[in-house]
Formats: sequence, structure tokens, C-alpha cells
Amino acid sequence: VAADPSRTADDIVSPGHIFPLVARDGGVLVRTGHTEAAVDISRMAGLIPAGVICEIIKDDGEMARMPDLIAFAQLHGLKIGTIADLIAYRRRTERFVERVMETPFQSVHGGEFKLILYRNTIEGAEHVALVRGDIDPAKPTVVRMHQIDFAADLLGHVEARQDYIPKAMQALAAQDGPGVVVFLRDPDLHGLAERLGGVAKPAAADRSLKAYGVGAQILLDLGVKDMIVMSSTRPNPTAL
Repeated sequence: VAADPSRTADDIVSPGHIFPLVARDGGVLVRTGHTEAAVDISRMAGLIPAGVICEIIKDDGEMARMPDLIAFAQLHGLKIGTIADLIAYRRRTERFVERVMETPFQSVHGGEFKLILYRNTIEGAEHVALVRGDIDPAKPTVVRMHQIDFAADLLGHVEARQDYIPKAMQALAAQDGPGVVVFLRDPDLHGLAERLGGVAKPAAADRSLKAYGVGAQILLDLGVKDMIVMSSTRPNPTAL
């Protein structure tokens, strides 16, 4: 009844144990949740953008994890996919960044760059690419992805991720070939008070999948096909 567009609230005569959830606009590219995944799959299939989701419980009452779900799917002849698979597919088949402007940019961290401003058409967040040299799709380009952290990057908060920006930009300036630093803004990050107050950050894997997916589309627009990734952590192949 809830998924039928011809029905109204008057058609529901008694409460039940199915809880309605509302997916975020933009689906798994905005929030990596099961609600968004279900609605995305329905929409991609040309159906009403609605779905039913549930947890699968093991015989011992514990929630099934991925290895358990793979075994369950094999036993019952079911297809299985992950939210990461869905994110990767949508990033391959959809464009959701637009180039807003570009201008020469002089930086104390490496001199002359070309600054290109991009906007995420789903969330409205703006991202910056600093380009050094001429990008050739047939040749490797040095790439650094950086998720902006106000406390660490601008205020110098004492933690592990200090000086990432100047080091990356200086490294690009010192090498002969082309290079790109992409600065990614995440509109879902907690406020500064929560950040400095010790509130846990959103799951790193979810943040990377979403933010680096935007970065991958920026690199595609710049013509980067072959890249050498500068990273202080293990690069995520799904994200890039």
C-alpha cells in the first residue's frame, strides 16, 4: 500500500510492524545506506522508487554478515550485490559534477597552478582541483585526493594528518610531469564543535567511497586516464 502511488493515508486502517523509511535524494551517492540502495535499484529497473528491506538472521539469532549472506545466496540460488557495487556502477554510468570556473592560481606551496572549481549537482558541495602542467590521457598523471578537514588543515589541530596539503603541492611542483590535487568537501561532516569535542567521525569507508567517487568524476573531466596516486593511506580501488 505504501509503495502504490494511487493509495493515500486513508487506505491504511491499522498500524503494523513495517516502519517507513525515506531515502535521501541522490541515493547511495549521497548516503551509503540500505534504504537508498533499495530505492536506487528500483529506479534503475524503471519501477516505482520504493522497496522493502530486511535483515537476515542466522540460526543462532545473530545478524548475518557478508560471508553468511554469500552462503545463504548460494543455498537459495539468489543473486547478491553490495552497496559498493551499486556505487561503482552509478559512478560509471552517471555524471554528477559540473565545472563551474577556472582561473590561474599562485600558491605559496609550489607556485603556479590552474584552479578549477567543481560543483556536486546532487548535494551542491563545491570541490577544488589544482592542476600543474598539461594532462595527457595517454601518460600517467600524479594525483592526490584530499578530504578537507577544517580543524587539521586550517587550524593546525595536532594529530596525524598534519601538513598533507603543502607536502602534496610541493611534491607536484618538484616533479616534471603533470599533477593534480583534488580538494574534496564533505557536507555531511560534523561541525567543528563536535569535531574538537571528540565526537566520532562518520565511518571512514563510507566517507571515502562517497568523496573519492566525486574525485574520480573530477579526474575524468580533467582527462586523467592513467594515474600515480599519492596517498598516506591505502587507496580504495572502488572509489577511484
